[in-house]
Amino acid sequence: MTKERQKLGREGEELARRFLLSKGYKIVKRNFRTPFGEIDIIAYQKKVLVFIEVRTKTSSNFGAPEESISLNKKKKISKVASFYLKAKRLNEIDCRFDVVCITLDKGNSYTIKLFKDAFQLC
Repeated sequence: MTKERQKLGREGEELARRFLLSKGYKIVKRNFRTPFGEIDIIAYQKKVLVFIEVRTKTSSNFGAPEESISLNKKKKISKVASFYLKAKRLNEIDCRFDVVCITLDKGNSYTIKLFKDAFQLC
């Protein structure tokens, strides 16, 4: 991954964090990494544990950000989420997968879309 893409990703994750906080989410963990993948943000919304994938783009030339999550990526996120749930002994908790999509426009403007319950555990 290039430094420019890493910077874009970090910027998107920070925008997503602030957006989620404004929507009442309580952030538990950012960038939860395992040997087989990463989850960008883990948070609670009320009593539901939410695993959140953040997608950031600078244009829609190659499709919208939400279109860039492949089945393989969903499987990886699911595997990491299962690992997290087992490690924290949260077997009986309600959880879901949300996606936050950010499109950065010229200047300092951007749009954010939140897709709640975007996909199921794979």
